[in-house]
Amino acid sequence: MFRFLMGAMLAITLSGCAAMFNGTSQQVSIRSQDPDAEIYVNDMLLGHGNVITSFKKKENYIITVKRADCYSVSIPVSKSFDATTLLGIFIDFGVVSILVVDGVGTGAWQKFDQSAYIVDPLCKKA
Repeated sequence: MFRFLMGAMLAITLSGCAAMFNGTSQQVSIRSQDPDAEIYVNDMLLGHGNVITSFKKKENYIITVKRADCYSVSIPVSKSFDATTLLGIFIDFGVVSILVVDGVGTGAWQKFDQSAYIVDPLCKKA
């Protein structure tokens, strides 16, 4: 019985509220009005025109859109604090659930400010 209670207590304290409710990654849609534009995330080609991908909340990302004979455009993906994280105060006063799990472990205490991006390369008009 003691092991069961300790296991349950450990499971509760090792899960952060933001990680439980909102996950550790977020789906993001990136679109260009030019179907031939190449869409890169952190210098890795993901596709042309429209892309749907998953961003890990712990990582930082830069979206770049390129096309031949055009200037490439790069934008950083911004994040903000996820208020769901504060629910960890009720579990263990936030010591483990907020600082260790949601913060250092998973990065779930942040959320991406946008889930859809429209980015176009800068082309010269003829």
